[in-house]
Amino acid sequence: MGKAQNIVCLTTLLLPFWAQCQEEDPLLMHNEVDYRWYWNSNIGIVVPDDDIRLNEAQVIDLRVGKHFTENWALEFEVMRDEYDFDIDYDLKHYATGFNIMYTNHDPLWKPYFLVGLGAIYSDARYPESIQQTDMIVNLAVGGSWYFAGNGVRIRAEARSRLDTNDSDLPGQDGFGDGQFTIGIIVPIGD
Repeated sequence: MGKAQNIVCLTTLLLPFWAQCQEEDPLLMHNEVDYRWYWNSNIGIVVPDDDIRLNEAQVIDLRVGKHFTENWALEFEVMRDEYDFDIDYDLKHYATGFNIMYTNHDPLWKPYFLVGLGAIYSDARYPESIQQTDMIVNLAVGGSWYFAGNGVRIRAEARSRLDTNDSDLPGQDGFGDGQFTIGIIVPIGD
């Protein structure tokens, strides 16, 4: 056999093996869309309305979601935050809603845009007891980065949380809150 025939034979033998290695390469997995359901837990800070005090405003949220197409995903979210304002103000919010996400599956950090709609319950105890439920709209940008096997990712998000509450109490002027979170995304199943 000549050199050219040896190369053709070797290529024919190695091509299926190389294709199999490509499929199993974990780095290539990051280029694909993960269609499994996932849960996501985030913690962060809230900048209430036009107030810049960050030391007493924290937020936690839990989400369950799934990509239904290559770019579009739907999430269900529950959220809780709490403010103190250094005066034992004791304002808490509880919210639930649905988010629609558009994700660019860039292999390095998967940036996304998010729009959400839901309800937010405000519970203020000082200076007077006020409980109120309002509509909420969320607008956010974020990204996620792979850091462990099986599709586990770190997620960071910056959000504008707009509500219809206009009670003129601190943190409730009806303008909107800035929310900055970081969390972890864990796929459910194999």
